[in-house]
Amino acid sequence: MKNSIFLRIATVLILALGCNAAFAHFNLDVNIRTFHVVHTNSGMDVYLRMPTPYFLAELFIDSTDPERAIPAPFTYNETEGDVVLHNLDLDKVRTDPFGFAAIAARGLEFSVEGTPLKPEIIAVRVHEALLQPPFASVSEAKSALQGDVINYPYEEIYVGDTVTDLLLRIKFDRSIDTYSIRSTFNPDLPGVDDTANLIVDHYPGSAQIFRVSGLLHEPVEISNSWFDAAVSFVIAGIVHILIGLDHVLFVVCLTIGAAHLINLLWRVTGFTIGHTITLIAGFWGFVPQGAWFVPTVELCIALSIIYVALIALRTSTPSIDRHASFVVTLAIGLLHGLGFSFVLHELLLPDGAHLWKSLLAFNIGVEIGQVAIVLAVWVLLILIGRLKTQAKNLDLKYLAKWAVAVPCILISSIWVVERIKPVLTVI
Repeated sequence: MKNSIFLRIATVLILALGCNAAFAHFNLDVNIRTFHVVHTNSGMDVYLRMPTPYFLAELFIDSTDPERAIPAPFTYNETEGDVVLHNLDLDKVRTDPFGFAAIAARGLEFSVEGTPLKPEIIAVRVHEALLQPPFASVSEAKSALQGDVINYPYEEIYVGDTVTDLLLRIKFDRSIDTYSIRSTFNPDLPGVDDTANLIVDHYPGSAQIFRVSGLLHEPVEISNSWFDAAVSFVIAGIVHILIGLDHVLFVVCLTIGAAHLINLLWRVTGFTIGHTITLIAGFWGFVPQGAWFVPTVELCIALSIIYVALIALRTSTPSIDRHASFVVTLAIGLLHGLGFSFVLHELLLPDGAHLWKSLLAFNIGVEIGQVAIVLAVWVLLILIGRLKTQAKNLDLKYLAKWAVAVPCILISSIWVVERIKPVLTVI
């Protein structure tokens, strides 16, 4: 029986720009790490899925001479010019699966009230990242850990093309209510700092999901608290809006284009309602499924930034367009909500008792992020407007709008050029 909030492990392709060539095929095909923690009367069972490079990449010993580079355990190197390719040694993994699992488990620390807990390795499986079995619930995690440690019809595979599943058993003298998780892995690969850690705590009678970003070098405390779980999704929503440059630029241009605060509130309200509607609709799959759809949405988001930036540069007439602003920003909000839903759908499946709590918490986080941007820009514009200059006809506030809007238009124009190519490819 499925519990609470379920998540979807999705294939997230990570670009390898700027990466040391020697690590070319330690690159991550996924940067999502998932924990299912099942409480028992005598401890916890932890079902874990993580990208294999997380625990092997840092064990590779590089060299100025690629021929002398020392491979990580359970791998072997191949060289192509100055590039070292890292393959998983399938025979060694099959021969010593628990030795391989010990390396995978060595960088994971669990503790209760500061007391370290030593996990016992029960099972290990390795999957091809693009063909990994579902891992969204405990039953799916158990199924993924069944069968041969590696079930491949071919002879070799790059380390970066695999994920590793573990079942760890933690014994304790009583049931565990609150615990902490920490990871000491430091693979130094592109994308790892943005790792989405999904920790699903299956406490008897309930389940909560926690969303934490990064490598978990600092301990994360997990408790059977729906509030703490919701806060983790609020934070995820805030982070999503603040690191999403296209969304930030849109909100900034939306703010500088408002004549008065009332007009701004109409705009923000319309945008909020719009993206809330399509966030939910997109999450539930009530949108076109063609290959053209996602790149088209991304293209239109870039165009929407140019539109609001150009509107911001017009000479505003106070409040006469507040209703029109509401309708326009609602329509654009519908577009941006789809962008939010694409991200959120990679983390949750559309079922589970706590789904709506997570959706609501994520959306609240998005709104907090938007409001923070709006307030910061609006206050800054007020302060600039109060500055006095020797030139009486010089409108510093209007100049500030130009200083913001023009770079936004230039950046978005570059995105339009980049994003129109995928659209034309699939049409």
